[in-house]
Parts: sequence; structure tokens; C-alpha cells
Amino acid sequence: MHFTRGKSALVRATALAYRRLKYAVAAPVVSGIMAYTPWLDGGDAPPKALNYAADGDFVAQGDELIETLKRDFTLDGGTRILDIGSGIGRVATGLYRAKCDVRYWGFDIVKYGVLWCKKKIPESEGYHFTHADIFNPFYNPRGKVDPCGYVFPYADNSFDLLIAVSVYTHLLEQETRAYFAQSMRVMDKGGKAYFTTFLVDDAIPPAAHFAFEHQIGAAYVERIEEPEMAVGFTRAFWDALAAENGARIAKVNRGSWRGEAGMGDYQDCLIFEKV
Repeated sequence: MHFTRGKSALVRATALAYRRLKYAVAAPVVSGIMAYTPWLDGGDAPPKALNYAADGDFVAQGDELIETLKRDFTLDGGTRILDIGSGIGRVATGLYRAKCDVRYWGFDIVKYGVLWCKKKIPESEGYHFTHADIFNPFYNPRGKVDPCGYVFPYADNSFDLLIAVSVYTHLLEQETRAYFAQSMRVMDKGGKAYFTTFLVDDAIPPAAHFAFEHQIGAAYVERIEEPEMAVGFTRAFWDALAAENGARIAKVNRGSWRGEAGMGDYQDCLIFEKV
């Protein structure tokens, strides 16, 4: 989570400098250490400084996320799962701890996250992790692959469930369209997707963590100087995009980012179904 509303220009600039140092300079070094030594392996959770999934307890959050997914999806019987932006394994390790009978594939643009996952859950257990060197100004500023041209390395109709937690919240319009089209290509007919986003249809209350006062195409962004930091879209945008790709929104779970209490998730969650 990256709360920026109300923060001073100095605090925002410091946070930006830290992120650039972490992902442009430190991340390649961390990847090298991770690949050849056990120094950064950690235990059930990655070292706190390396965790880019979210603030808080890594294991508890993963377990809670799996329980959330179980409310809307079947996580047994060999369900074929694709975790888009698998990160440093919050979903994967949660599924593994819960002993879910699934077949899992995940890819991510941060290499050391993929390396950590491979160490914690071997491929022999049915979990497959791939590094995709896709450019993203926020998480992979040295990436060599254009996100709009990236082809998910999986066959058509390969998955029953697609998960993308805090992925579309860091993609602008064209990248979102490309990722969504690829997602629907690899999803089997009747399959479902759990994608998180920030829905910006309603007036955003002062208590919200983001204001989304700027717009780039169909994307609403929190900071024009660092647009991929937090990105939102309207429900109408998602409805149209789904229809263009043979899908529909089956359910919406509203998040707590607006400052509302009692919500099960932080970001808004859209559940898509391929028709």
C-alpha cells in the first residue's frame, strides 16, 4: 500500500528516491545474492526489507487472502491457476500452506521475488515461477520488454482461475488493455479472474488514501510525475474492456482504500468470467 494523500512534497520525493534506489540499483544486486547464496532466504516469509507485496505480516496476509479467494472460487480438484504479478509469493505460499489441490503458475517482473519463490516451493510440488523482464517505471525500471507487446508464455485456454493482486493498479491504459487481452486469451471458457483495481466512479471522500485528481487517457493517477505509483479506472472502462475480450464482470468487492470500515480488502476487487 502506498498512501500519498496529504503527504508533503519532500516526503513524496524521498519515497520516490528510495523506490528508484531499491528497484533500479539494489534489486539486481539482491537477485545475484539470492541466486547464489542462502543469505536472504529468510524463513516462512522473505526478509522484511525485500517484501514488496504489502506492509504487515506476510504469512498472515497470505493466509487471509487465500480465505478470501475461497469465498468466490474453487481451490481444489486440480484448479489451474495463473498468478499475474506473483510477486514474492504471498499468494503462492498461502496456497501451499493451505494444501490447496491446485496447479499453479506465476510470473513477475522483479527477479529476486521469483528466485525466492523457487527456493521456497520447488517445481516438483506443482508450482512454477517465471521471471518476465517487463519494463515498469515503478517496479522494474531496467526492464527490457515492452509491456504492451508482452505475450503471456502460456497456451490459449490454459487456466481456470487468474489472479492479479495490485497489478492493474500500477499499469496505465494501454498496458492494462494489453495485459487484459492476454489474460482472457489464456483463460479457459467459463474460467474466472480475480483482479484488484481502484474504482473511481464516485466522488472520492477526503478520508480516502488517494485522490486520483489526474487523468492520462482512461487512467486516473495519483501523481502525474510518477503515474504508475497508483492507477485507477472507472467501472465503465472495465465493463467495456471485458466485453471487448469475451468476458463480463460477475461480482465487485469494494475495498477500504476510500477510508470505509468493514471492507474485506484494501483495493477494489473485480471478478470476471469468460463467456
